[in-house]
Formats: sequence, structure tokens, C-alpha cells
Amino acid sequence: MERKRIIMMDTGSAPTDEITARYGVRVMGMKLFLDGETYIDGQDMDKDAYYARIEKVRDFDTNPPLVWDIRKIYEGLKREGFREVIGIHVSSAMSRLIETCRNGRNMVNGLDVRIIDTKNLSAGAYLVAEKIVELLHYGRRWEQVIPLVPRIRSSVHFQISLSTLTYLVKNKRIGRAQGLLGNLFRMRPILGIDGDGYLVPLGKERGKDRVVDRIAGEASRFLRDRPHNVKIYMVSGLDKNRRQVEAVYDAFREKAQEMGIDLGGARIIRNRIWPTVANLSGPETYGFAVYGEERPIE
Repeated sequence: MERKRIIMMDTGSAPTDEITARYGVRVMGMKLFLDGETYIDGQDMDKDAYYARIEKVRDFDTNPPLVWDIRKIYEGLKREGFREVIGIHVSSAMSRLIETCRNGRNMVNGLDVRIIDTKNLSAGAYLVAEKIVELLHYGRRWEQVIPLVPRIRSSVHFQISLSTLTYLVKNKRIGRAQGLLGNLFRMRPILGIDGDGYLVPLGKERGKDRVVDRIAGEASRFLRDRPHNVKIYMVSGLDKNRRQVEAVYDAFREKAQEMGIDLGGARIIRNRIWPTVANLSGPETYGFAVYGEERPIE
């Protein structure tokens, strides 16, 4: 008999209402530290409350739950009758969450906890997670899905535009983008995620219009040879960033059409950046992620 299974994501992986409602995915909230107060993202503080406050906050940080918190989460799932947990989480290069989950699972008997590192962040991590969830939901066994994870990861291209690197530096999440420091006068950095799950510089542009054009061009070129199961996921922080990411989408569609990319069946997802990520990147941020497979992953 197949064990009763539950899938978990975390707030650093930009879960949507649809994935929780359609597939029953549970969301593990990261810890937010704002001026000496601690909140659990998605439980103690929602996105609207966070964005109404964050620009006035002086001291901020994001951390994963403690190992004791993870243990309680797993024990609660076990009491509900689950015997298997599949955790699909934000890049271990950007967070200690996966390490903490691995330690926490060793403290709970009778629960099989399996963990996948998306090696991505926010909308990029979500697109990795959603594909894995879909495969599991429609009948693929764990042993069949695991070999496909590298292909799924390589099918995602995520870019994020920041107004400042202050938040990343403050929280020691600058990763492999260290070289951008001290060289951003009137420039806006564009960051991405490398194959190891680290933030890396993709470029810097002077002016918002050039940033929009650069991100749209990179995304369309990525999809040129990946026509299958295309998805676009846009995330933004402050209200003004929503307009910017929509401008990226408009430019992206134009470039895709010029390249002969068919977006007719593409799935479009829009969401506000979870506080977990905004606390790291800054609230004046937007991200644009695309997913496409060279050959169908079924």
C-alpha cells in the first residue's frame, strides 16, 4: 500500500495559492527579523503588512526555522497520519534550511523525509518545485523523479533586478556577486542563479528601460531552444516594481515573437515577492523567471 504523502515548500520558494489548493502542498514559513521582533512568514505577517512596514525598518534579516521548529512540524505531520514528507526547498547555497531539515528529520521516528534542493530562489525555485509536484501528482514514483531533477533545474532561468545591494550585503547573501560592490553608481544590477545555486551577476545597466530590455532579451534567448511546457513567473515587491516587471513581460513577448517562439500555450504566473526574499534582496525588487524544456519531461 502506498504511504500517505505530503509535499512541503518554503516561503523562499515563492509558493502560490494554486499549488497549495490544487496539490495540497504545505508551506514552511521562514523567520523574519524586523527591528528586534520575530515573525513567521505567512503566519504572523502577511505580504501586505510587511510591505506597509519594511521601508521604515532599520534592522532586518531572514533565517530558517530552528531544528526544534522543524522537528515540531514533522511531528505534527506524523500525527496527521502522514508517513512520507517530500520537502522541495530554496537553494542550500542561499539558506541553511535544507541542512536544518536534514537534522530535524533525524529526530522523528516513523516518518520518511526526503529533501530536494531546487538550487534556485523565489520564482526560479517555484518553477523547479512545481514541475516535481506535477510529476509526483500524476503518478511518477520518487525513484523515477529524482534522476529528472537536474534536467528540471536546467530548464529554469531566473533573473532579479535590485535597486541596491545593501540588503544582500547586510544579510551576507551577496554570494558570487561580490564583484559588483563599489561599482554601481547610477547602475542597477541584474542577478541570476548559477548551477550551484549561488547568486551571480548577470550584468548591470544604466536606467530602468535598459534593465527591462536586458532581462527580456536574456529570457527570450533562453527559451529559444526550449519550446516545451513553457511557463513565465513574475514577482515584484513594491507597487512600482509591478509596473516594471510587466514592462519586462511586454518586451519579452515582442522579442519572443521576433525569434519565432510560440507563447500561445505558455502558463503565466504573477505573485508578490514573499517577505522571506524581500528581506534579503530589498523591497524594491522584481524577478522574472521562465521555464522551458528542450525535450518534454513527462
